[in-house]
Formats: sequence, structure tokens, C-alpha cells
Amino acid sequence: MGENDMEEKKKGYKKAGVSLGTVAGVAIVATLLILTGPTPRIVNEDGVWQIVWGGNLVSAAENDPGAGASGFLEIFFVNHTATPTTTYTQNTSATIEGWCTAANLGFASADEFNVEIAHSVTFDIVVRVRFNQTHAHNGSDFVDGDTRVNITCSGDLTIADVTGTNVVSHNDSALDYIWINVYWDNGGAGYSINKDETFDVDEISIEAKF
Repeated sequence: MGENDMEEKKKGYKKAGVSLGTVAGVAIVATLLILTGPTPRIVNEDGVWQIVWGGNLVSAAENDPGAGASGFLEIFFVNHTATPTTTYTQNTSATIEGWCTAANLGFASADEFNVEIAHSVTFDIVVRVRFNQTHAHNGSDFVDGDTRVNITCSGDLTIADVTGTNVVSHNDSALDYIWINVYWDNGGAGYSINKDETFDVDEISIEAKF
């Protein structure tokens, strides 16, 4: 695959609601993304945080936010790394998927799905997201500091509306969008769940200040 995910061929995934893989001795992660419409979130002196993508992922292939739109491609449960700001500069989705698979973890691109992952394996959560010029450009350059992704999880892993850390993976001045991998690593400790535990991804909020 090429360096730009927009040029990747779409890959066949199992349909939403179907387990993406079975691993011996697993903990089941039942994942449901619940996204709301574009409404202001926080007002500050620099502008208004707004949700810039409120759709649901229903495709059985990699999600494409669409021409000129902002949105996310995939959510990954990745083997924990001690160097996230360098590791997550990776721009090819298939490479990150390979990391997930090698560690008996998982990834998905639909909004109602079950992912079975190995228990007691330390992992990070990574959301691959695209912001277009309307939402992340100051007129001359992309400004990833004016973008953020918040995540809320419940169950045996609780994350309460926490903002992830942005790592720019592809910024080409010839394009009208920027790719960012956003990660959560529990303050550097990573996450893990025990056998037979579950958690829900209740919300992924993709926001920009413009």
C-alpha cells in the first residue's frame, strides 16, 4: 500500500456486529461508537470546539470520511509502546493493523462490532483520523493543535471523555486534508483487561476549533 491511506484499496472486513477474530483465552471487547450531531462543546477565548463528524460507520470496509470531510478511518487496539510519539507517525493503516494482529489485539472500522482480544496484554488505543482544511487550516498551514479527539469507555475499562494525544502521520501541502493518529496510553502505562472482562467504547468525539 502507498503512503497515503486515501490511495489504499479498500479491504474486505467482516460486517459490523460480527467478531473480527477469535483468540484462545480471550477477553471480549464489545465496542459501540455513539456519536452526536455537530454541536458546540467548549467555548474559550480562541474559538469554539465543535464536533466535525457525527456520522456512524456502517461500511464493511475501511471508512472514508468523503471528499472534503473530516472523520476517522479506524480504531486500533495496539500493543503498548514506550515511544508513542514516534511509533504512531506510521501512515499506512495496514502496518498498524499488523501490530494489532501480532499481539492478538484488534481493530475495526464499523460502529457496532465485537473485537476479541488477548487478556492481560498491555495495549494502547489509537484512532486514525482525517481533518480537512475547513477544520484544521489557518489559511497557510495545517494546525493540528486546533483539533482533538475525545473518547469515553465504560465497563471493566473506564475512560471518561479523555482527550487523546495527536501524532501527525501525513501532512502534504498539496492535499486539502491532514492525517493524524490520536492515541490513549493511560499516562504511559497502557491498558489491559483480565479474562472474561469487557468494555464499551461509548463515544468518540472528533472535534476542531475554527
